[in-house]
Amino acid sequence: MKEAFLLLTLLAFPISSLAQENETCEGAMTTYDISMCFSRILKKVERELNSTYQRALTLTQRDYTARDVQNLRFAERRWMAYRVAACNAEYELWGFGSGGPAAHTGCLIKIAKQRIADLKEAYLMSR
Repeated sequence: MKEAFLLLTLLAFPISSLAQENETCEGAMTTYDISMCFSRILKKVERELNSTYQRALTLTQRDYTARDVQNLRFAERRWMAYRVAACNAEYELWGFGSGGPAAHTGCLIKIAKQRIADLKEAYLMSR
């Protein structure tokens, strides 16, 4: 039942919104295909997240105080803990069923994209 719900949800959900500009999950019809596609997207999003964070950290180290650098690092550690907790909770809603991994990975992508946007707005937009 949950697998059918996941498939319908994922097909109705704009999967391309999780993807980078040139990668979508169109054509992914099975739970396995969706999970594999989301995994590829997650790798790309995490590379962008790491790059964005490193740029923010470099600019903060260059232009602001040591306290500001410490605050950014502290916030990033707390954000990472939040992301793990939120996505683990979403995964467990699936009762550890086969739809759980795709839900977990989709959650990681969504939250990472929001963090990228937040870092850009707070640390990189005025640069």
